[in-house]
Amino acid sequence: MLTKKQRELYEYISRFIQSHQMAPTIAEIREFFGLNSNFSIQKKLNILRERGYISFDKSNAARNIRLTGLVGETVVLDILGQVTAGIPIEAIEIPEPVEVPRYLLKGTNNFALRVRGDSMMDANIEDGDVIIVKPQPKAESGQIVVATINGEATVKKLDLHPGGVTLRPCNSSGQYQPIQVEEDDDFALKGVVVGLLRQYQA
Repeated sequence: MLTKKQRELYEYISRFIQSHQMAPTIAEIREFFGLNSNFSIQKKLNILRERGYISFDKSNAARNIRLTGLVGETVVLDILGQVTAGIPIEAIEIPEPVEVPRYLLKGTNNFALRVRGDSMMDANIEDGDVIIVKPQPKAESGQIVVATINGEATVKKLDLHPGGVTLRPCNSSGQYQPIQVEEDDDFALKGVVVGLLRQYQA
């Protein structure tokens, strides 16, 4: 994924090409971002090239930046909050943007949440992961869902059975107990987990 500054540079290049039908020069990029040196711009451009977002056309040294086939292959979503067992979704004053491969999205209006806790580790959802959620009011038994119960949000495996609805953790340690939804509970299904992003620490 790109950093905020790398993403801003990529978006500037994309807008410039759309408006002028040609790539910006290093000088134009430097002026737009208010920088004094070409070095930091060239460094960011090289990162964009290494990650497949742009290429360099050697036939035109002044305007040699070209967008690659990755254009349109990713979508930027805002991480709207944090979710875990028994903890409310926390409001974030400035939502954190995250770049999501388009193939992870299902339908429209997908949203992202950051997971806190390890109650779903056996489902390969770990602390710090970002889950991509497709909003929908219903789901099938066995699907991983985000739901609210009595004002608190959780990510769990949905278990529909003759006795009602149970939200089950996926952690074989036995540390977490299933949540049985009672008739008088304020329960709402917010969506189904359709994707997961994980950033590994070097």
